[in-house]
Amino acid sequence: MSQIEILVGSTLGGAEYVAEAAQTLLEEAFFDTALHLEPDLNELSLQEEQIWLVCLSTHGAGDYPENFKDFVEQLQQVNAPLDDVRYAIVGIGDSNYDTFCDAAKNLDYILEEMGAKRIGDRLEIDVVEHALPEDRIADWIPLLIEDLNDLRD
Repeated sequence: MSQIEILVGSTLGGAEYVAEAAQTLLEEAFFDTALHLEPDLNELSLQEEQIWLVCLSTHGAGDYPENFKDFVEQLQQVNAPLDDVRYAIVGIGDSNYDTFCDAAKNLDYILEEMGAKRIGDRLEIDVVEHALPEDRIADWIPLLIEDLNDLRD
């Protein structure tokens, strides 16, 4: 299994903390990971199987964080299906807004439309309920690890 590319879209640091917590838990389960705080599609080989864990906060009116906008534009310019990409996605947002986790929902839709296959269910972390969103990842990562181990077999 290829290493897990952890792609981070963060404005205030919450998604970065979630990604770092996820990375620690994945490495404790003997997965190789690489953390991308400024995701760049040119650094990922789409010619071979890829596993992405996307940790993405929603900014403004359902927008992507600044550090993630270029990555989404790069994705939208790809003229080939992403059949070799498997991904898991974590959205971080505030349920007081009607755009709660819209960035993660939108990226999930884009990836699915491009032929990538999601691993497990999308996790949406509400900062209203979880002031430290990275604490919530500890409950979800074991489910992801189980799904990843199924892919290994």
